[in-house]
Amino acid sequence: MDEAPSERLVDQRVRNRAIEVLEVLADGDAGLYAVGVNEYFNHFFDYVDDDLPHDWRGLSTYTQEEVTRIELVLDEMLAALKATANLTTEREVAASGWPKRIAPIAREALGVMTQRGRFDEEREEVEPSHR
Repeated sequence: MDEAPSERLVDQRVRNRAIEVLEVLADGDAGLYAVGVNEYFNHFFDYVDDDLPHDWRGLSTYTQEEVTRIELVLDEMLAALKATANLTTEREVAASGWPKRIAPIAREALGVMTQRGRFDEEREEVEPSHR
């Protein structure tokens, strides 16, 4: 029977998923079309949302600068979600301009996070080893 991963290992994996989400958002309209409207929003809020049962800001794997950058993306994503609530297609959401507004903010957050790199997903690390 496999042992459950440690809290640190879960944090490492969640941070890696957040990087993947930021990659989609950083691609603007192309990212939206690649994953679809629902996934564009839902995947982000799976990992970054103040309504989550855990404090995403408190993950042991984030630096304060990363949290600050992700908060800026969160603010834009919340505004976009509200503004596009009645839009159901990729074309409609793209035409709203929100993916283009979010992209540069997501690219900045992504740049900060990828500068440090990705954590290993099978062993605990103090700092990311995958660049």
